[in-house]
Amino acid sequence: MCAICEFKIEFSIGHPLALSVAVATRKAIEAGLIDEMDIDDGPLSAARKRMSSVDALNLLQARIEGAHAAQELLDLPDFYVLLIENDTWGFFHATMEGFDPDIVPEMPDVAATDEAKRSNVVITTEAALRGWLAGHFDIERAFQESLFMVDAPQTPAASLTRMLTTTELAGVSN
Repeated sequence: MCAICEFKIEFSIGHPLALSVAVATRKAIEAGLIDEMDIDDGPLSAARKRMSSVDALNLLQARIEGAHAAQELLDLPDFYVLLIENDTWGFFHATMEGFDPDIVPEMPDVAATDEAKRSNVVITTEAALRGWLAGHFDIERAFQESLFMVDAPQTPAASLTRMLTTTELAGVSN
């Protein structure tokens, strides 16, 4: 599902780095760094979990847009964010007005051996994303402890890392 454009797209794919992020998230929960997500097993739990993930991605989108000028957003590569708990994908394509809510993205390519053909993906969990947005830890720690991972060629990966750092710094100063 592309959470950002709110268009239902089931990619039905995970990411090879998802297990590493899941293990890191479990360790962070056990250490008290982040809060465990409420697990509800009722009849509508899947829909509620998806809505919660979409909400988290929308919070990230707003934070990124608030931290960057239009030209800075336009300089970003197109990228996906994967929240691994329920395979919720968000696609980010910048315009002069922020990220495009009407774009219909291609299915992300996470297995291409040619780095230039592989999609730019930020892999995390909703729990880690919400913890970071709440200021429980900084982005440097998120990367060091594998709570966030970027799968992209070197230049887009550096750009996405800078974008997250700038987003964090803008959130601290507000």
